[in-house]
Amino acid sequence: MGLRDRLAALHLIDRVKQHEMETIGASLAELRATEKALEDQSIKLHDDALREAADSTEDTRIFLPAYLNSVEIRQQGLAEERAAAAEQAALVEERLFDAFRETKTTEQILQRVKKEVALESARATASQMDDADRALYMLARTGQFTG
Repeated sequence: MGLRDRLAALHLIDRVKQHEMETIGASLAELRATEKALEDQSIKLHDDALREAADSTEDTRIFLPAYLNSVEIRQQGLAEERAAAAEQAALVEERLFDAFRETKTTEQILQRVKKEVALESARATASQMDDADRALYMLARTGQFTG
């Protein structure tokens, strides 16, 4: 594979890796939003339970232990959901880190190939200049060029 083909392939790989990182980042943001929503639900439920306990009357106090028990069960469920979301987020963060590392590696290779292409171009230009110089010399030597 020629250098220019390698360069084009590396550019394509770089774009694919960038897209992969963006996709993983969006997934991570979704998971973080889910974690935040679960946390907000938990806080609201806790606040509601405190308000109910404070505002309970003699008639409603008999129902308070059952209500608080249901709140506790719901809080445990929310905590489990938050833990699951946090675990998923940790896995996605790891994938994002791996994709980032691969992207940086691809970028370094891309830069090296760009330098190689630039060197090849410079060599080709120098070779063309040498060829032109030799041709002019030969023309001047044979008397066909008066410059």
